[in-house]
Amino acid sequence: MKQIATGRIVGLLIAVIGVGISIWCARDAVRMNAEFHQWLDARPMETVIDLSKPGESTVPFHQTCSISHGEALYFHCEFDDEAKQNLEELFAALSGSIVIKDPDGNEVESATINNKTVQSWDDKIMLTGFAPFRSGDYIATIRIDSGVAALTGKEQSIYAKYQLCGLEQMPAMIAGAFAFAAGMIGLVAAACVLPGLLQSGIWRTTANADPGSEPKPPMAPNLNS
Repeated sequence: MKQIATGRIVGLLIAVIGVGISIWCARDAVRMNAEFHQWLDARPMETVIDLSKPGESTVPFHQTCSISHGEALYFHCEFDDEAKQNLEELFAALSGSIVIKDPDGNEVESATINNKTVQSWDDKIMLTGFAPFRSGDYIATIRIDSGVAALTGKEQSIYAKYQLCGLEQMPAMIAGAFAFAAGMIGLVAAACVLPGLLQSGIWRTTANADPGSEPKPPMAPNLNS
């Protein structure tokens, strides 16, 4: 007679769940890995500016990463090598600040800008740094109280970048590890139950015992013969 193959069904469920979890985690791993590489090149804020004189600029700030270990405001201008090696002297007169506010006008982050905060970082000029904050759209106000006369007439721009160390990619790596482990469990379970499923489906056949085939007990000897 036919009976449901319970072990085969359990194995099939494990295979389906394992493969499903693997696909889900793999999708998340790919998405998070793509986000990390986008953050490497992202500039949440960028604008032309003139640091040679006092003034104020207001720029949109589109924050897409809130897990970086820091953010920084960089300055771009064509300098000779000698000037790059004496940044503190070049920016000695610089004084200002950056204030970032949400659409309601609430301040979420701020930092001062002066010759003490200016430094060379990865062969770039970093004006100042600040802590990361929640993703979203904000308004950044850059205020220069005292400018750098040596920058007069030069093309200048500033931009923000995320400071990433690689640990921000850890969630993607963990999701990838879960995807691999779940996928292996699902594939092993599938390999165990697939032959039986292809041959008999979810049923198994059991043979009924035939009473007529049972051996008869030996007869007692006839003592009267």
